[in-house]
Amino acid sequence: MTRRPTTRPETEAGATSEQRSIQSVVIGFRLIEVLEAAPGPVSLKELAAGAGMPPSRAHAYLASLRAVGLVSQDEEGGRYDLGPRALSLGLAALGRLEVRDAALPAMRRFRDATGEAVHLSVWAGQAPVIVSRLDGRRGGSLSIRIGTMLPLERSASGRIFLAFLEEADERVRRQLRETVDQVLADGMAVTDGLLNAGFAAISVPVLDHLGEIAGAVTTLGAAGHLDTSLEGPTAGALRLAGESASSALGYRPGRTGT
Repeated sequence: MTRRPTTRPETEAGATSEQRSIQSVVIGFRLIEVLEAAPGPVSLKELAAGAGMPPSRAHAYLASLRAVGLVSQDEEGGRYDLGPRALSLGLAALGRLEVRDAALPAMRRFRDATGEAVHLSVWAGQAPVIVSRLDGRRGGSLSIRIGTMLPLERSASGRIFLAFLEEADERVRRQLRETVDQVLADGMAVTDGLLNAGFAAISVPVLDHLGEIAGAVTTLGAAGHLDTSLEGPTAGALRLAGESASSALGYRPGRTGT
């Protein structure tokens, strides 16, 4: 018996299911772009024309976008506009850019003063993610890519968020209660070989104008080379970088939202 080659299910247009899913995202985003460019709420007809598709097709996509909050619809006139989820995504992106812009000068001063690598992470829903980094001037540093998500338990950055962010995983916080208390007392977190064997890290918080954590500035280097003593020059320079970035975001000591 001849065995037929396995094929993926095809759509009516001849595309695979995977391709159709990707196309659906692209088409849905075209509708969002029309709403973004519009000065106000838009009718279905105008929205479909702007996105280059029949109103019936646009309506089907808009139903899905409404379901996740990216699009809203006026109950009286039926006109469409950007939804609350689109607003929250935009604000989140803007906030991360603001933190990065505030922290980068302080990170440069730290790197120039110590020669050590440094990176900035922000909260991404369940864990911190690296959004900016500067390589060290010394050899033997570990390169971490922008976009890397860091574990709460085993990274210095994660422990900073555990200590300073109320919405961080309470289960993990309870498991590391003594560690969290120590981080709060020291104002910084230190790890040695927990995330990457042979490497140590120090991390400090960046606080916003309300005294709430907006990010974490972290230096990472070879264990035995990176001075992780709390009173050492590296920790002092990193603490200064965190304070400088916090000041740029409007933080003033005495204001606390944590």
